[in-house]
Amino acid sequence: MTDPCTGPVTVALPTLGCKANRYDSDTLARALSARGYVIVPPHAPADVYIVNTCTVTGEADAKSRKTLRKALRARADAVIIVTGCYATLEPDRLAAIAGVDAVVPLDRQHTLPDLLARLRPPARPRADGLTTSIARTRATVKVQDGCDRRCAFCAVTLARGDLRSRPLEEILAELRGLVEAGIQEIVLTGIRLDAYGLEGDGPRLADLVAATRALRIPRLRLSSLEPLGIDARLAAALAAHPTLCRHFHVCLQSGDDGILRAMRRGYTADAYRAIIGLLRAAMPAATFTTDIIVGFPGETDAAFENTRALVEELGFLKLHIFKFSPRPHTAAAEMPDAVSDAVKAARGAALRAVERRLFAAIAAPFVGMEVSVLVERAGARGEGLTPGYLRVRAPFPTAAAGRIVPARVTAAGEDALLAVPVA
Repeated sequence: MTDPCTGPVTVALPTLGCKANRYDSDTLARALSARGYVIVPPHAPADVYIVNTCTVTGEADAKSRKTLRKALRARADAVIIVTGCYATLEPDRLAAIAGVDAVVPLDRQHTLPDLLARLRPPARPRADGLTTSIARTRATVKVQDGCDRRCAFCAVTLARGDLRSRPLEEILAELRGLVEAGIQEIVLTGIRLDAYGLEGDGPRLADLVAATRALRIPRLRLSSLEPLGIDARLAAALAAHPTLCRHFHVCLQSGDDGILRAMRRGYTADAYRAIIGLLRAAMPAATFTTDIIVGFPGETDAAFENTRALVEELGFLKLHIFKFSPRPHTAAAEMPDAVSDAVKAARGAALRAVERRLFAAIAAPFVGMEVSVLVERAGARGEGLTPGYLRVRAPFPTAAAGRIVPARVTAAGEDALLAVPVA
């Protein structure tokens, strides 16, 4: 253990789950750094571990517990704090684990710096409040929290609560700071991003996107969107933004109307098809990714085939495939007609085969073209992302790290474009 009287107190923040969780960890990191704590990489040796958990699936719960166990083993004398969605829904289970010093639910995260100051005082305060988490190629800004939907399978909304949107000027001020810091890509995120402002009479997501145009952000990207929040006004605002990445993650979950009703998604397959059509009409070159749940209770072979067919028809670049797992306190946890693990695995494999074919079709036309790449890693095995969310692998020079540079595509790999840097 580091003696706070003689040296800095180090804090690691292992974070699981969505971009909203990562933003919460970054916010904690800035607050702790301002108080004198030194933020280190998530799995580095540290005096304090703050594990930010996820509960979107049973697998996420298991990964959260595994990450917590790693922290407990890393330093026997470390302070261990657990927070996040899993900690909010199952605080007693996590608090009962030997070695855990505190469990902090989401609605109490703002108290965590004071709590830590009592458990492990910092060596000395710092005035700048900067952390290693701010010095990234890409930054995430959470513009809202909570969700007004109560999908049958989702426990996250139980943890996150009702819709709450941040004031527009507060968001713009944060964005300006990131641009001034040299961040090349900013991702707007939320638990239900498309519902920004929905709970009040103020600006909506379309207004927020329009307001960012004056900030000259090198790249602006949106995180996950729910179909029900996408309309013609939003599509027009997205299309009018000069540096908005034309890639949209629009959650589908199932392509079968019966399963969508059971999930309480509030739309049909045809309605979803029309929403993707609306965005494609406004931005013909846009790419799309989505979430799919396989093995939801009652999903027959015919229902799964409807999903597979819709995925193929709409031409998604990438699929996030989840095997259904019953979440405590949700309606789906009590539903009959469970699907076996073997069938879930087979359906997941079938969708991954579709995903590979779709990627090959989307990637092929890029061969010979010059693309813009935000370099995440330089060197012989360098890689980065295009605005359309295609991964590019190329031997980027060290000077390109963290910058947006051109590259010429030489081939399409199984899951990425292969390229050479353009001088």
